[in-house]
Amino acid sequence: MPTEHFNGLTEAEQERLAILIEECGEAIQAACKVLRHGYQSRNPKWIASAEHPHPETNRQELERELGDLSHAVVRMVNSGDVSRQVIEERRRSKPVRMLPYLHHQAGSAGRS
Repeated sequence: MPTEHFNGLTEAEQERLAILIEECGEAIQAACKVLRHGYQSRNPKWIASAEHPHPETNRQELERELGDLSHAVVRMVNSGDVSRQVIEERRRSKPVRMLPYLHHQAGSAGRS
């Protein structure tokens, strides 16, 4: 018999949050690799591996992880955990909100 947790989350909600957290961590790790070694660098362990004859570049790894993160967000939206409308409003307003903190973006607010 399941016990009620103090946070009031269902097991499915907890699982979706765990997936989101894991994907955020993996995206952060991939971004850090780009920052440290560049977009075109590859994991040297994979270069010598027969298991990975064509290892991913750091750019490809980051793209893969961002796709996985995007899936986690969509899963939460589709389950009603978070609002697509609120997320979209924040996404649209972010360029203006972050503009004062940008130093190297050639005057662009990065609107998308």
